[in-house]
Amino acid sequence: MAAQYDLVVVGAGSAGLAGAGFARKLGLKVALAESSRVGGDCTWTGCVPSKALLHAAETAHVGRAERRRLFLRRPETDIDFTAVRRTVDAARDRVYALETPEALARDGIELFLGPTAFLDAHTLEVGSRALTAKRFLICTGASPAVPAIPGLTDGTDLTSATVFDELTELPDRLVVLGGGPVGVELAQAFCRLGSRVTLIGRNRRVLAAADEEASTIILEALRSEGITVCIGSEVDRIERGVGSTIVKAGEQRLECDALLVAAGRRPNVAGLGLEHAGVEIGAMGISVDRNLRTTQSHIYAAGDVVGSFQFSHYAGWQAVMAVRNMFLPGSTPAMLSAVPWAVFTDPEVAQVGLTAREASERCLHHVIRRFPIARNDRAQIVGESRGMMKFVLRRNGTILGATIVGTAAAELINEISLAMDNRIPFDRLCRSMHVYPSHGFALQLASVDDFYEKLVSGATGSVLRALAGLAR
Repeated sequence: MAAQYDLVVVGAGSAGLAGAGFARKLGLKVALAESSRVGGDCTWTGCVPSKALLHAAETAHVGRAERRRLFLRRPETDIDFTAVRRTVDAARDRVYALETPEALARDGIELFLGPTAFLDAHTLEVGSRALTAKRFLICTGASPAVPAIPGLTDGTDLTSATVFDELTELPDRLVVLGGGPVGVELAQAFCRLGSRVTLIGRNRRVLAAADEEASTIILEALRSEGITVCIGSEVDRIERGVGSTIVKAGEQRLECDALLVAAGRRPNVAGLGLEHAGVEIGAMGISVDRNLRTTQSHIYAAGDVVGSFQFSHYAGWQAVMAVRNMFLPGSTPAMLSAVPWAVFTDPEVAQVGLTAREASERCLHHVIRRFPIARNDRAQIVGESRGMMKFVLRRNGTILGATIVGTAAAELINEISLAMDNRIPFDRLCRSMHVYPSHGFALQLASVDDFYEKLVSGATGSVLRALAGLAR
């Protein structure tokens, strides 16, 4: 006999865990179905291990720099890659400890592990169990895509889904295919750990979704650390040598010990039996309306599987909104046009909303405010010279978008996202005191610049200067 639930969530990654947790807060009977590991991409192959690897690489990089600064005789030391792997695994284990089956059970979420597929629109099979529910939420995420390049086959080379489990030795020569967030993060990490890295990207710039000035800063940073970056390059074919892989791109012939493919993602929809449930799949992923409802009114989908922004925080937020739209009166649109995101390179890149180019392409009246990170005392304290803040503002001063490049950019962009959501004009941010000397103090300085410019310009500025003159 099939078990009956208020909600069955398909997929126990960032979105599924958030959606199931919120449903339990509402007092619903919830089942969570997962075909692989609880935690999904974020815990095992995405955010957590990649940031742990970046942290280890930064530690090695800073250590070498300090040795040079102190004129030590051996600034270059070999990296114990086994120890690095242990560090990454330990980070994954610590995060997983917060979402184990036992932890889920304590929260009242019933977990079912095994191959998962719809038998019909109201029944989901997990292993040998059949689950029925009033509502379903599909959160199966996405996986690395393998481009159609001759000689490149799925499962042969490294991807973000396999690199943290399958790579046991640090490659001497590494080629990274893809100049997006995953590609640039891992290219910098492995370079700092000691690999000779070549990054190949099809787009004319790295981080094509970022503001062009940000892309330029990151490109210069990568090259300054010894990474060979080939942008606007098409890979013609992949060949296999004796113990090596050969990448051919135009006139270039690159021989490497490992090839890492970071060339986009595809939604995880295969094998779910969506055709039996009457759920349609579009070009980007599962087809949903703005409230995340699929072509079946009782089945919703959220996160990477719908093909929108591929960020864990957005996936979790969407899943909560999907549960809200399923079970509570009214509805909340859950397909956003502006989502904060960050790339954890050194320097970090963070962005929310429109870039200057996008605002121009949409014929939106706007002004640009720039602030160099080096003007903030904290940057001078730590010796940070590169980086910038760039704000795209409406005529009324509210924020259309922002890009930040520098230390703690991922933290600073949250304040801008909050201001955008609440339509707070940029020049009002300086009215809230920021701690000195913090990285965040740069936001206050940038906002003050905008406030002063408005204050002393035009007729208002003339009046204020006259009044100030009378008080001399």
